[in-house]
Amino acid sequence: MNELHDLLARATDRVDNPRLEHEALQVARRRRTRRRGAAAAAVASALVVTVVVGVQGVDRVSSPQPAAPTHTTPTSPLDPTPPPSPSHPDGVGKVWPVWDPREVDQLPAAPDDVAPTLPRTIAPPPSSPQLSDSPIDVAVVAVEQDGVAQVLGPGGEWRTVPITGRYPTLSLSPRGTRLAISYYLDGEPSEHDYGVTVHDLASGAAAHFPVPDGFVPRDDTGWSFYDEDTLLLVTGTQAYTVDARTGETAETTAPSGMEATLDPEGNWLTSADFDQPNILTDHAGGTPRDVSMDRTGRLSRLQANEDTVVGTTYDDQQFSVVVADRETLTPQHRLPVLDPEANYSNWGLGTLALADDGTVLLRVAKIGRRGGEGSRVVAWKPSTGELSIVSTTALPIEALVVYAAGALRESR
Repeated sequence: MNELHDLLARATDRVDNPRLEHEALQVARRRRTRRRGAAAAAVASALVVTVVVGVQGVDRVSSPQPAAPTHTTPTSPLDPTPPPSPSHPDGVGKVWPVWDPREVDQLPAAPDDVAPTLPRTIAPPPSSPQLSDSPIDVAVVAVEQDGVAQVLGPGGEWRTVPITGRYPTLSLSPRGTRLAISYYLDGEPSEHDYGVTVHDLASGAAAHFPVPDGFVPRDDTGWSFYDEDTLLLVTGTQAYTVDARTGETAETTAPSGMEATLDPEGNWLTSADFDQPNILTDHAGGTPRDVSMDRTGRLSRLQANEDTVVGTTYDDQQFSVVVADRETLTPQHRLPVLDPEANYSNWGLGTLALADDGTVLLRVAKIGRRGGEGSRVVAWKPSTGELSIVSTTALPIEALVVYAAGALRESR
């Protein structure tokens, strides 16, 4: 049984972990059609990675509505004359040789100036001081495993945060000053509290915010951070912003599509689903702007800054990570990825951040070949093709590992 099938088997075991079932159902709804490869034959709706990381977002209240894998022998990522993409013989931009992510542990360590506050190894101790007794200013990583939640400060200090319900979901604010915890189950399902508890890391204080009046729970209901001081509650197309200090709430709407992301300035980008025209909608400047994704392929796992969009795609081509100009979505760099049994395109590889210096941070699951477990944060420099390991964890897939986006974007 391959890794994807193993995930699905555990996800459908309600007694073992109903949160995984909930997450599997969410991701299944995000990808409707056109999944190719062995994994597609195993499930009616193929999957895209959203486990742990990400939730569909909403508009800023004060602004207007914006709203069979190719098996190629990998070569060196520094090959100066890589072959052109077989799916885009007339493509634009640099196409690097195919990378086999099963060999991730053969990569060198990343330079110290890449995500410098992220530790080389994420290995939470068996116990750590309570956050309420010993606050820290910020956290770069939050972890939950076996009912224990801990946050990690940039100096290597771990703190424990209380868990009061079953199957928690964690979210760190962009700069890591706050941790939000909500639950898949809190008591019996009929008594489920869809509210959120926010921990202020600098003071150790916690506040619980209930769902707003009029809230209707759905399968994709989830909390995340819109910015450092604002929470998002998304439930279908209904959404709310909640002030993380006061609890003040405003209703808005969630952007529709396969996936949505915020750039560092709070502007939404939304990638259309497969049953819609191949369009990315960019809300920068307050007026939604549609850009064709024909040259990049339909993008998911989006990240963006002022000038650049990064995402993954398997749309009529080899599974790849693509860097494109934000204005026109002209491809600039492409990293084709070997994708045995569709494990990486379905769940094993995704984008985490687009760093200030243009480095792309990827989360890569450790799958097959040389054993090992857990995941790696991998840095890809599109301009040179260099790949390197920023951080490693042996925590299993059932564990939650979430990152403060600001810590990933930072460079020296």
